Amino acid sequence: MLLDVTVAELVPGWVSHAPVSVRAGGVPVNAALAAAAHGARAAVVGRVGSDPAAAAVRAELEAAGVETVLAVDEELPTGTFVETGEGDARAISADRGASARLSPGDIPALEARAVLVSGHALLRDDTAPAARAALESAAAPLVAVVAAGPIGADFHARAKGASVLFANEDEARILTGLEPREAALALAELYEVAVVTAGPAGAVAVSGGEVAVGRPSETVRSGRSGAGDAFAGVFLVERAAGARLGEALEGACEAGRRALAS
Repeated sequence: MLLDVTVAELVPGWVSHAPVSVRAGGVPVNAALAAAAHGARAAVVGRVGSDPAAAAVRAELEAAGVETVLAVDEELPTGTFVETGEGDARAISADRGASARLSPGDIPALEARAVLVSGHALLRDDTAPAARAALESAAAPLVAVVAAGPIGADFHARAKGASVLFANEDEARILTGLEPREAALALAELYEVAVVTAGPAGAVAVSGGEVAVGRPSETVRSGRSGAGDAFAGVFLVERAAGARLGEALEGACEAGRRALAS
């Protein structure tokens, strides 16, 4: 869980007067906010500091109707993510802060129709035990992992227990060496549902031999992160409600588009 700061422009040696946005962020937060906006009941589990940033994150989530289960770290500040620019000019600085101390003791009983675990927690050694605890204790028909983070050879071992995998095209290529459609087919041999996103080109999902392709209704140019997280949150909501694979993919693509446009 992080405080996200998006800066339209930073020019070395210059003082710029440009738009700056501050909001709650991180994979679970972005997914939960999108799920709540889609009409679902959502909750976020995480770790924050005892600082104004934590109060801002908590207030935004509660205002959106998202429940919070947040451990408080008295020593480290709430994590912060700063992003500026687009394309090759895009730059990011991230301080994980208190989220780097997420521990198994911070994870409550997880009973839901869908549970989403962030790869940022799962794929880092300090927080992997907490993420593994979430996967192992989740009592849900859909248990998903977003493959965000330092993907290594042990990825699938770390993700054991997940039935749904979300990966962007670069992450899928690292895992399989294949392009999106072929990568989704290969990953669906390991997970009940495999979804590979490809930005403006849309996404492909595979489950039980069924293949679905979806695209957003329009392309949005944006330097903002979090569209993939919103995509995952709404996809899980749709599937949990009984939507067919293609229907869930269509709704998820639109959620990603809205996240970029916000």
